[in-house]
Amino acid sequence: MRDLVLRLKMYLDYKNLGIIDLSVILGYNSPQKLYRLFNTENASPSCQIIEDIADKFHDINLNWLFSGRGHMLTNMQDDGGFKDKYYKCLEEKEQLYLQLLRESGLDTK
Repeated sequence: MRDLVLRLKMYLDYKNLGIIDLSVILGYNSPQKLYRLFNTENASPSCQIIEDIADKFHDINLNWLFSGRGHMLTNMQDDGGFKDKYYKCLEEKEQLYLQLLRESGLDTK
């Protein structure tokens, strides 16, 4: 279970959230049980903590949180969507460079 706590810490770091921030977001009166979770060796989150996190953070991939498989975020895609956007961005960038070259008179074509 320690890996689960480490992955949860990674997610909180990604979100730039500390234990107190998480406690407030989850609606806890005190951050004590979260402090224990992150600072006690071999601690594991209660079902209530996991349920609260899942209710408040819809972008966390629970499969990743529990098993380490997949992406940290649910909106990450393996279908090449990012690759397509990247290539489109490169094409647009190239067109801008060509336009700048033409406008500056440096175009050798």
